[in-house]
Amino acid sequence: MEEYASLVNLGFSQNEAKVYITLLRNKRLNGYEIAKLSGVSRSLVYEVVNRLVGRGILIRLEGEPNYYIPLEYEKLIARIKKENEERISRAEEFLKGLADGEESRDYVLNIVGYDKFIKKAAVLIDSAEREISLSIWYSEFGLLREALENAVKRGIKIYIFTFEEIELDGAVIFSYRLTDASRLFPYRRLTLIVDGIQCLNGESGGSEDIYTYTKNHAVVSLAIDEIVLNIFCYKYMEKQGLISPGNTAEEFLGVIDKLAGEFGINGDMTKNFLVYDFQRRRNGESERH
Repeated sequence: MEEYASLVNLGFSQNEAKVYITLLRNKRLNGYEIAKLSGVSRSLVYEVVNRLVGRGILIRLEGEPNYYIPLEYEKLIARIKKENEERISRAEEFLKGLADGEESRDYVLNIVGYDKFIKKAAVLIDSAEREISLSIWYSEFGLLREALENAVKRGIKIYIFTFEEIELDGAVIFSYRLTDASRLFPYRRLTLIVDGIQCLNGESGGSEDIYTYTKNHAVVSLAIDEIVLNIFCYKYMEKQGLISPGNTAEEFLGVIDKLAGEFGINGDMTKNFLVYDFQRRRNGESERH
């Protein structure tokens, strides 16, 4: 019946709702009276009454016969609210655990479009708690400068590798400071690693820029390794006096060629190295023209 719906919606069975409302109206009844007034059969009423007593919704007054009184409705509602809040909190924690588990899975998300990449990069920088590693070009650095400056203010360690002239107070920068670095590659490759667990990577300059975001440990580790190896190479060249600020892309390639010869790295080994492949194709096209 509709008059019992409010309690049924709170988890009462139909018979439990009938018994409680009957007692609320009549204040104090024995089992026979409850059955008669509520419409619950005598064969069922004591099972229902005992269940409600067990839950603290009815109070038994021992005697011959036993009488029952209802828990005040204010206390009942307050208890139901508290129980529901506790259930909701447990459900929230459970679902949060599932969501966090989903977030940590090894998926790779494609991000299509330069503007979306920049927005995602800024969000990741803002989320950093300890450290940011970044391989970047000046164009993108200019768009992310404010987010990076804020990260420095928050005490985040920032390491930047770049071929161009970039300055950021509070960051550790490894830069070749080439005058025409854009001539080296067909695209501007960008890598952002946050706290060693999140990676945003891609290349700008094509007809349709596509970037990837992931927490996949293997991919993040590869990205970290690339930046670290680039820094190793830069520091070696710097220590050996092979390159200095103001060098051109052509001079940089000359140093790379020299080192490749010294280390025994032949053409077959470097054919898939982007900078070599791009320069070979570009030089080949120049010769044909």
